[in-house]
Amino acid sequence: MSEILSVKELCKENILRDVSFTVEEGEMVAVMGPSGSGKSTLLYLVSGMERASSGEIRFGDTEICSMSDEALARLRLSETGFVFQQMNMFSNLDLFDNILFPAVQLKKGRTERKEAGRRAQALMEKLSIGNLGARRITEVSGGQLQRACICRSMMNRPKILFADEPTGALNQGAAAEVMEELERIHREGTTILMVTHDCKVACRCSRILYLLDGKIEGELKLLGLSARERENRAGAWLAGMGW
Repeated sequence: MSEILSVKELCKENILRDVSFTVEEGEMVAVMGPSGSGKSTLLYLVSGMERASSGEIRFGDTEICSMSDEALARLRLSETGFVFQQMNMFSNLDLFDNILFPAVQLKKGRTERKEAGRRAQALMEKLSIGNLGARRITEVSGGQLQRACICRSMMNRPKILFADEPTGALNQGAAAEVMEELERIHREGTTILMVTHDCKVACRCSRILYLLDGKIEGELKLLGLSARERENRAGAWLAGMGW
C-alpha cells in the first residue's frame, strides 16, 4: 500500500504540537483522546478545512499547506469526503438535493449531472434510504439523516473520507447501522480517518491513534484480529492510556 496522507510536525497554536503520522491507502484509522485534546482540530487541518500554524500535510503527492484557498477547496470537493457529527445539511433542500449538492458544486455539464443524479439515487438505495429523497431533513430520523450525509460525502468518489464523531449524536441502534455502512464503504476501497469517543467504534478500525494535550501519545494496530480480540486489546490499551 502507498501513503494517501502524510502529516509531519503539524502545529496549531495552543492546540496541536508536532503531530506526525501517516495513513495508508485502504486503511480505516480512528483518532481518540479526551475532550479538548485537539482531535477535531487535527481532522479539520489534515482535510484542508483549516490552516495549520506550521508543519507539512501531504495528500498523495500534493503538499496542501501551500495551496491557495481556491485550489484547496477544489481538492477537498473532488478528492475527499467529510461526515460531520452535526450533519450539516441545507434545511431548504430535500434529502436528494442535499446529497446531490457536491456534484453540482463541481459545475459539471448536463450529461454529467444526469449521471450524478443516478449515482445519488444508487447511493441512497445502497444505504436503505432510497425512498426518502423528497423528504426534508426534519422529516427523517437521526440515523437516516446520517446515512444521507454519508451518501453526500461519497458523491464525488473520494479517495479518503474524513468523519468527525459520525455516531456521536445517534442512539445505539442508529450508531451501529451507520458504522456498518462506513465499514462497507471501507471494504469497497475508500480510506477512512475518523475521530470518535466511542471505543466500540474505534475497535472496528484497523488502527487507533491516541491524542493527548495536542500530541499523539500512542498507536494501536488491530488489523488481523477478531472482533472480540479487538475489543479486549483496545479496552486494555485505552485503560493504560488513562481513558
